[in-house]
Amino acid sequence: MTFARAGAVDAAANPLQVAAVATIGGYALWDVLARGRRSVVYRASRRGADVALKVSPGADFAQEHWLLGQLAGDHVVQAWDHGQSRGRGWLALELAPGGSLAKARPQPLDLAMVRHRLADAARALAHVHGRGWVHRDIKPANLLLRADGRLLLADFGAACAQGTSAPRCHAVGTPLYACPELSDAAPVTPAMDIYALGAVLHEWLTGRPPFRGTTAAEQLAQHLVAPVPVLPGALSQWQPMLDAMLHKDPAQRPANGFAVLHRMPS
Repeated sequence: MTFARAGAVDAAANPLQVAAVATIGGYALWDVLARGRRSVVYRASRRGADVALKVSPGADFAQEHWLLGQLAGDHVVQAWDHGQSRGRGWLALELAPGGSLAKARPQPLDLAMVRHRLADAARALAHVHGRGWVHRDIKPANLLLRADGRLLLADFGAACAQGTSAPRCHAVGTPLYACPELSDAAPVTPAMDIYALGAVLHEWLTGRPPFRGTTAAEQLAQHLVAPVPVLPGALSQWQPMLDAMLHKDPAQRPANGFAVLHRMPS
C-alpha cells in the first residue's frame, strides 16, 4: 500500500471508485489516504467518527477483520467493522493521524528516531509473532503513526499463521523489502518479517533501501545474492544488527520481534 498526501475523492481518476458514489457501507468518503495494487484507503466518516476505510472490488475482509481482533494491542491498528457494498469489500480501521512512514524521497533519520521507531516496530512484531502469526509485508507504507507518535503495524492482508507453506510462485510482500525465501515457497516464519524490517532499518539509517533495481525481478535477485551493504563509519554501531536482520539464511537472523528488541545497539 502506497500512502500519499490526502486528496479529494475523484471517481474519474480512480478505477476502484464507482462514479457518483460518495458513500460505501454508510461511510462518507473524503480523502484518498493510500493506493495499493488491489485496494484504496480513504479517510471516511460515519455518525461523526473518522476512520480509515479500506476498499477493494470483490474482496471479503472478514478474515483480516477477525485477525486484527485477535491481534489487538498497543502497536497494531484497530479494526472497527467490515462489509460489502456494491460489489466492493470494505474494512473500517483506526485512523492514524500521523499517516504512514512511506516518503516519496526518503531521508536518513537521526539515530534517536531510528532507535525509537525500530523499538516500536520490534514490539509490534513481538506481539504478532507471540500470537503465532507473521505479517509478510513489512514496509514503511504499512507502518503508521498515532497522534502521540506511537508506531502502528497495519495491512494484514498477506498475514499467515506460522508454519504455513505458501504455494510456489504465490507472490506476497514488496520487492524492495522481501526476504529471499518468500520466492521459494518456504514455510512462513517470523524471520521473514525480521528481514523486511532490516530492509526498512537500512532505509531509516541511510535514506535508501539496501537493494535497488529497475524491476521487481532485479530487486528480488539482489535479496537472493547481493551482500549486505556496508554502512558509513558514523553508523558502524548498527552494522552487526543490520547484518543479522538481513542474513540470507533465516536461521541466522533474530528469531522474532523479541530478539530484535534484545539485540538493539545501546
